[in-house]
Formats: sequence, structure tokens, C-alpha cells
Amino acid sequence: MFNWLKDLFHHPKTSTREKWISGVVATVYIFGLGMLGGRMSPSTQAFYEALQKPSLNPPSWVFPIAWTILFSLIAWSGYQGWNYFTTERLRKIFAYLYAVNGLLVYLWSFTFFEKQSILGALYVIVAMVIVIELMILTAFKSNQKAAYALLPYFIWVLFAAYLNISIVALNP
Repeated sequence: MFNWLKDLFHHPKTSTREKWISGVVATVYIFGLGMLGGRMSPSTQAFYEALQKPSLNPPSWVFPIAWTILFSLIAWSGYQGWNYFTTERLRKIFAYLYAVNGLLVYLWSFTFFEKQSILGALYVIVAMVIVIELMILTAFKSNQKAAYALLPYFIWVLFAAYLNISIVALNP
């Protein structure tokens, strides 16, 4: 009954069809969760505007541009990771980390904006840093293109962690 799912996870080499499907899935997954987490209601916008922010906080217009670029790189990395890993084990580990990463992207926005828990969001972003680092380390073992594509994302999330820590400190 679920042979199609078993086949999806057990191909030694991916077909052209599977490459297209994996590219679409990786893109829709990360952009979908990012957009779902990024939508702000007027009350969450007011909450964010009222927070004391560090001097290095970028203007609001930077975030959608940065995240569009980063989500594109993450999606491309997911495509590379699924289709061009040398071992099935590393491919599965990377796919699992990719899925967890997407959930953390959503969870951070939900925790920070919807729940208005800046400390809770800090815990989520620490988990994001760990998962991204594990994704990069896994990719470096078998697909360096996927790993290098994640480096700007890793740097941005480290910067976002600094912003989150600063906001926690400035808003006791």
C-alpha cells in the first residue's frame, strides 16, 4: 500500500521526476512555513514595535528581502541534499534535519510574535542554530554545495539570535 513512500526513500539514485518533485517539495515546505510564521496581525505588529531593540536591529524592510533570499538557498540546499548525497543514511539524516528546521522556522515566529514570548523564542532560536549546524555538518560529509548554501542562513540566524538576546535583555 505504501510502496510509493518506500520507493521514495530507497532509490540509490534519484530519477529526473523525483528531482523535480523534491525541488518543489523543498521549496513549498520552507517557503510555506516561513510565510505562515511571517504573517503578523495588527496586534503582533504593535507588540513588536513597542519592544526596545538593539542599535544593530535592521529596518523592517530588510527582513522580507533577507528571508526570501535565505529561503531560496535553504530550498536549493534541500534539493541538493535529497538528490546528490553519496549515502542513503546521510540523505535521510539531512532530510530529517531539513524537516525539523522548517518547523523551527515557524515555531520561532509563532513563539515570538503570536505568543509574544521573547524568552521562549530565544530557546527556539538556540535549537535552530543547533539544527542548522547539524545540517551543515551532515552536508559537508557528502554534498558540499548543500552545506555552502546553508552558510548565509547560519550566519543570519546567529545574527537573529544576537537580536533576540538583546531584545530579551532590553525588555525585562
